[in-house]
Formats: sequence, C-alpha cells, structure tokens
Amino acid sequence: MANLLVGCVTASNVDEVRAGMSPDQVQTILGEPETVAHAPGSQCSYYTVLKDFWSRTPWTMTNRYVVCYDDGRVKSFGRADVPNSG
Repeated sequence: MANLLVGCVTASNVDEVRAGMSPDQVQTILGEPETVAHAPGSQCSYYTVLKDFWSRTPWTMTNRYVVCYDDGRVKSFGRADVPNSG
C-alpha cells in the first residue's frame, strides 16, 4: 500500500509554499515535480496532492497542484484546474 503514495504530496506540505520562494525551497517541501512547463523567464511545476481524509471519495483521492515561477521565484501557486475539453 505504501507504493501507492510514492510521489504524492500531502495538503500540509502544500500549506508551506509561499510567494517568493526559490524552486529549491519548494522542492525541499514538495519534492520533485511530476511535470514542468517552461516559457521564457518562467516555469510551472505540477504535483499530485493527496486529499485530506474527509475530502476523499473512491474516484478522487488526489488533486493536481501547480507552482509557477517568474524569474526564479514563486509567483503563484494552488490547485491546477482540469483543462476544458472543447
């Protein structure tokens, strides 16, 4: 069962992320991102966050979380929305 949680971040870890942090500081808290999107002067790192016990349902145990950097510092962070299909 422990293998199912490898790579997942908990909500308490996410609460420690603050604007102005460096990517190294964020990785110390959240670990390596699952994916990273780059644009000139900025990047966004994506993580899977394990929902707290009371927010879970059998088909939704996790949320996507994104941290975006501008010039090497956290500019924005929060739950990543599911892309619209259409």
